[in-house]
Amino acid sequence: MNRFFQAIDNRLHLSPLFRSLFETFPQGHISILEAPPFSLGRISVLLFGLIVISGLALTLFYEPTAEGAATSLAFLHAERPLGWLIHNTHRWSALLFLVVVILHALRVWLTHAYRFPRDINWWLGIFILILVLIMGGTGYILRWDVKAFSLMSLLISNLSGIPIFGPFLIDVLLGGSQLEIVPLHRGYALHVWFLPFLMFAMLSGHLLVAWRQGLAEVPIIWRSWKAKFPIKRRLDLLAGLALLLLIIIFSGLTPHEGSGGPIDRSVLPHPDALMMFYYLPTWFFEGSTRIIGALVIPAVILILLLFAPKIANQKATRFRILALSAIGILGVIWLFGQISVMNYEVPMQGCNACHRDAIVGGAPKELSEFKVRDPDWLIQHLRDPLLSVFEPAEEPIKLP
Repeated sequence: MNRFFQAIDNRLHLSPLFRSLFETFPQGHISILEAPPFSLGRISVLLFGLIVISGLALTLFYEPTAEGAATSLAFLHAERPLGWLIHNTHRWSALLFLVVVILHALRVWLTHAYRFPRDINWWLGIFILILVLIMGGTGYILRWDVKAFSLMSLLISNLSGIPIFGPFLIDVLLGGSQLEIVPLHRGYALHVWFLPFLMFAMLSGHLLVAWRQGLAEVPIIWRSWKAKFPIKRRLDLLAGLALLLLIIIFSGLTPHEGSGGPIDRSVLPHPDALMMFYYLPTWFFEGSTRIIGALVIPAVILILLLFAPKIANQKATRFRILALSAIGILGVIWLFGQISVMNYEVPMQGCNACHRDAIVGGAPKELSEFKVRDPDWLIQHLRDPLLSVFEPAEEPIKLP
């Protein structure tokens, strides 16, 4: 690498620029290289790298059509060597990425590293979290199996209740297409092109600011351990190797759920645990009050996060700081606690629990078939599949 940069510098003479950047660090600057190998920020970057690599591999096999989405993934699992590892690595990296980013935000919140002058990185981190949630939803829908179909129905139902912006977001998601086909290519374009570029830009800015400003603090235990046992930087690769091993283990323990999307009755009508996050507004609010959970509460939380640096400025009282810390801890505990409760309450039953003797005729391929159920029905359907309105039929029926 030194030879490479030397060759570039001989041609472009960039060394004075880099030298000035390194010579103007603020006093007491703590390099991000001082962070422990298993720090949440570093694990987030490693997971994003795994998501990108496995996602690029998936594009070689995935077919972004309503007819071929689930089938192409099943083919990848069944016919391609280590195809199961490619798909499951992408899936588990994304799920863990969401968890680690939330915990990283909580760590920043508790160490008060969101205050001036690090407020700019806090705001960048909030937009990164929003992008993670959007990427998670679009990626889940691209499976276009019974779980993805339910999630898309729920999202459209919730978005339709949001004034002004709701119809616009639905139009972005579905494209307002006159082609009468389910536009998975819309979600594919967002998930593979637009959102990753935005994520890369945000992460690059986030890391650049962190590099210039340095760490807010380094754990005392890590400092003392490192002082007693100096280690070389290359040993930090152990964190990446351990993370990769963990994902491979998870991937091996979670085989593909089915080969034909909704027509495969072996599929479990049970969303992945973290996907329960998207069901929270509907889980607690019904009818006209749903806008409170789908819009009001998220908006209040977002405003609180955006204005936290102003609320907890350098002159803030100790009570105010402790109150914000308590809100952060209780909020994250409640979030993961409710996800666990919802995951437990939704029964792990095969599709026969819902569809009995009828074979439901696949996910819709045309927009005219895409009839969105009321969110209350969807939640009831998850809580008690035996009350499903689907009845046995001699001919295959279309999934509402």
